[in-house]
Amino acid sequence: MCAAHEPLHCAAANLVTAVLDALAEKGGGPRFVLQRDYRSWKGSQQEVFLGHEHELWQHPVEFSSSDWWCSLPEYQALRAVVDDHEVLCTRLDTLVGFPSSLVRRQLDTVVVQYLLTPVVEATRAYRFDRDAFEAAYAAVEAGLLTETVRLVEYVPLLGLDMSPSLAGASLPDGLTIRPMSDVELSEAVRVMGIPIGQFTSTNSFILSRLHQNALVLERDFPVHSGSDQHPDAATPSPFDDAARRMLTALRVVCGGSVTYGRPMRLQDQEDFDAHRYASAILTAVHHPTEGRPTLLVDRAKVEELHEVYALLSDPRILRMRFLQNALRRLVMAGSRVLPEDRLIDLCITAESLFIQHPGLPPDTEQARTPRRRREGTPDWRPGTGHRGPTHRATGPGRLPAPQHRDAR
Repeated sequence: MCAAHEPLHCAAANLVTAVLDALAEKGGGPRFVLQRDYRSWKGSQQEVFLGHEHELWQHPVEFSSSDWWCSLPEYQALRAVVDDHEVLCTRLDTLVGFPSSLVRRQLDTVVVQYLLTPVVEATRAYRFDRDAFEAAYAAVEAGLLTETVRLVEYVPLLGLDMSPSLAGASLPDGLTIRPMSDVELSEAVRVMGIPIGQFTSTNSFILSRLHQNALVLERDFPVHSGSDQHPDAATPSPFDDAARRMLTALRVVCGGSVTYGRPMRLQDQEDFDAHRYASAILTAVHHPTEGRPTLLVDRAKVEELHEVYALLSDPRILRMRFLQNALRRLVMAGSRVLPEDRLIDLCITAESLFIQHPGLPPDTEQARTPRRRREGTPDWRPGTGHRGPTHRATGPGRLPAPQHRDAR
């Protein structure tokens, strides 16, 4: 293999060989244990998820001792190569990540997790395997020298039924709607960002297929590193505002009761040494009405989403307060459980559009006045003494005395 940085390649190969020889001299072989991770769930069926079980190499106790590592000449040689490189010296034994999330990356941890473990798992013995090492080293070198990291921002869409052919369809501002990966879904479950239907056992649960899609925005950031570096505060993410507009567009175009769970931020798990866990905004989770899901099954609807989403950010639309109020109540109506509550919200929406609209023609002003008021008939309201302009009030709940034309 022709490595981009040959001194690093030779030093890493020498260290892995020395560690494996030292462990082999102790006698015995590597020990593997079956571990169940209750923070990592894997889809078994469409709505059934199981706890992830995987076999792990149980690391020798020597790996936890910094003195043991420093006693190896090959480890000192590798550290010298790292310190002499202008990029590698900023990527190891320091904080690494993007502005809002810097995680410490240790040299010995990288050696164990990304160089030694793949070799031992491939050979099932303390024996150096050239092919397994070369494949592992290529990923390590590329990851250490990369210049960008990818941030994935996503929010689970609850109550959305989407056609598989539309998964990952391009939406405005770099947004996409797609099924969540196992890691993304596991993190949403961990922070209670999606409603779980039922825990069928300690190792499985049921999650409705209507809650397995997410609105996603992926962005690249330059790698930040350095324990004494304080990156400037990143500009506010456009994702929160975009998610609110897309939810309104989904309600307007597709109807239904779609809502969203808790917004999440996670480093792309394809990145080298990606942080395992996500951060979440602990907002309230509004449960949709599963009997009225939002259906996104037609590509023509995607085009309409583009159009409505663009209109929702138009400054002229934003200045129309009556329209903003109508849209807000329309979105609220979709998430109501009781039909009576939905009817109230929809009536307020209609009132904002067709009664309070300041752009209505002047001749509609008379039409908005009740007929009985225009004709001078009593405007009687129960529990009040108001009888309208042509009658004298005679007390609450009592009808006025009849008036006869021939009365003296």
